[in-house]
Amino acid sequence: MAYLQHIDSEFTQNRLHPHLPELKYHFNSCINIQANKSQIKTSIPKNLTGINIQRLRLEYEETHQDDPYLEDLNYMLDFAIDRFSKSIDEGTERFNEVEENVKISPVGIVPLRLQEGYLLFLHTFQPLVSIFEYQLALYNEMKQRYLKTTFVETVRIGIGNTVSQIKVDLTKKNKSLPNPATYVVESRYEYPLQETLLPVAEKLMLREINIA
Repeated sequence: MAYLQHIDSEFTQNRLHPHLPELKYHFNSCINIQANKSQIKTSIPKNLTGINIQRLRLEYEETHQDDPYLEDLNYMLDFAIDRFSKSIDEGTERFNEVEENVKISPVGIVPLRLQEGYLLFLHTFQPLVSIFEYQLALYNEMKQRYLKTTFVETVRIGIGNTVSQIKVDLTKKNKSLPNPATYVVESRYEYPLQETLLPVAEKLMLREINIA
């Protein structure tokens, strides 16, 4: 309960990451434990009691009953699965709301290779840009493709330093990316950068790469 109360507090402040992925991981773990428990129970030997002629099958009497420990486990699993499910629904709803208020746009000519490049986050109420380098990675613990992002720096923008100029400067600094895919991320509202805007932008970029 304390963990879920903490999650609810974080969601209220639109801090969604890493809590939402963790909730999904815990939820799936509980489902797997519940499924494995059912398999163990069904594999235990039973006493043959008769033959059902109409259904053409043998009928058995279960000799195994849950001991108090298994009953407690059943209670905890049912409780946790229900609460995790509700929290996941709330977090997913908030994530979708943020996604509707975030726009991602390419800077300059879009290269053929989109698997690596830069994300430029415009600060909502300040003339600042937070720069992240991204690279398409393999699979996370949820067996999903994801973007590996690394913070580069935060710079001030203005007449002499536009997002186009920032892309030029990044290209000069990093010779390994001579023509990097570069995208600007703009938000209608101010959200936490690391906990919310970054994971939303990563999802939008996966869609741009045709992964999501």
